[in-house]
Amino acid sequence: MTGKKIAVFIVNFNMPERADSLYGHITKYAKWPHEIFMIDNGSDLVAPSQHTNVGIETNLQTTGGWNAGLDAAGRNGNWLAYWFLITSAEFKSDRDPLTPMVVALLKCPELVGIHPALTQDSTTAWNHLKARGGDGVRRTWMIDNIASLWRADWFEANGGFDPDLKYGWGIDLELSYKARQQNKWMWIHEGVRVEKVTNIGYTMNRMGMSADERVRLAGANMAEVLSTKYGSNWDRKMRSDYVESWMR
Repeated sequence: MTGKKIAVFIVNFNMPERADSLYGHITKYAKWPHEIFMIDNGSDLVAPSQHTNVGIETNLQTTGGWNAGLDAAGRNGNWLAYWFLITSAEFKSDRDPLTPMVVALLKCPELVGIHPALTQDSTTAWNHLKARGGDGVRRTWMIDNIASLWRADWFEANGGFDPDLKYGWGIDLELSYKARQQNKWMWIHEGVRVEKVTNIGYTMNRMGMSADERVRLAGANMAEVLSTKYGSNWDRKMRSDYVESWMR
């Protein structure tokens, strides 16, 4: 099992400079054996990443891009873990961002998902992901697909990313909810740091819609899909106000 590689998925839509930066950093510093799948999700304003090896003609949104990458990698049990990254993420230190998380995954059989700590200047709604100091790990109620590493066999056994959640909103909540229901663990790794810059693609006029429009569309899509699957109280089931007592 320890000889298995990590499949790394980067979804790019009109952000080749940021996708190339992620690719370069991982290639330079990540020591654990891995293969990068650079998915161009229908870029139409600028050239795709120079490292593209999975191409989609039209923008299928985030989940469609990740699922295309998973299909290209082959869902055949040959991967130890899947690492999902978005182009609003950026590593700034010269430390290996992958191996410490993989080692943690191998040491703890109950651990199914792990995420780098976000820098304090990151812009995100998920403040629980931000660094608290030190180089250790801490258990959390949910990890986001900013830079999430999921154990591949568990991910596949639990249905992976629902393609109906096409904007990416809700796939992190749902997968984390499934992990908690099974008493599986998710950790934040304080020794690995990533900066998240929200809405950078929109401020660069690269997304083909406004940030507010995407929030509206993604929120409506998430509510429709998850309420159908989990009932009208899906939001309370899956979000932090519901799990505060579980975390204490």
